[in-house]
Amino acid sequence: MKHTRLLAAFVPLLLFLLAGCGEPAMPTTSHGGPVRDYVSLIDHLRAAGATVVPVGPVTQPFFAVTGQSITVNGEQVQVYEYANEETASVDAAHISSDGGTVGNALVDWTAPPHFYKTGKLLVLYLGTNSSVMNVVSMTLGPQFAGT
Repeated sequence: MKHTRLLAAFVPLLLFLLAGCGEPAMPTTSHGGPVRDYVSLIDHLRAAGATVVPVGPVTQPFFAVTGQSITVNGEQVQVYEYANEETASVDAAHISSDGGTVGNALVDWTAPPHFYKTGKLLVLYLGTNSSVMNVVSMTLGPQFAGT
């Protein structure tokens, strides 16, 4: 009898504690507004219907910061986030209009380059997938350099 009362007291508590287990962690969100950083870019791309998967760090020798590689609809896109718009503009100014030269470097890209800039972000897509170019252009505006 004593065990039955003890069990009856602890079962609801146990069920209450277990109810919170297994819930997924809340994703980081941009809290709306314009694209202003890496997180808000991913948020806007997804809101536009793109499938976006973060991959990991990426570097280019001519950019002052380490970027993040993401896949957008299965294609790799490189995102470089600077401390502010001015430092992003400095690196962007070194990119030729066709994207074939960055500073003094003549770059032999593996696919046609497409460079986008908004605020403190520089975004590079190497490829020809029109769905990727459309969703990135829709999110960031037209490319400023590339083919």
